[in-house]
Amino acid sequence: MFHLSVAEQGVEQYAFTVGGSEVRSSGGPIPPGLDPAALFAAPATPGDGTSDRAGGRRALAAIAAEFGVGLPRFAITEGRLHTFTTRSWTRPPGPGETYSVVTLGGLPE
Repeated sequence: MFHLSVAEQGVEQYAFTVGGSEVRSSGGPIPPGLDPAALFAAPATPGDGTSDRAGGRRALAAIAAEFGVGLPRFAITEGRLHTFTTRSWTRPPGPGETYSVVTLGGLPE
């Protein structure tokens, strides 16, 4: 399973989820460099790994290129990062739910 959701000021711009051969997307158009159909296509040559694993690597490289971010070496060498459940971008937190806001890049003036 791979999920990417991009929001600006709390409003979802675009999102996609890939699970096996199923791709679900929402919001606006996905930039061509992040197209899940291209990123998660079957490997071109045998031995490139499974489609999901190779697709995940291609997706992380595409995200790094699109947003100018990277993973710490520990995350790359030691395997899977911790996961957590997120709330919807399109609704406020419900009773008892907590949330945090993460900003990448500079804040608008």
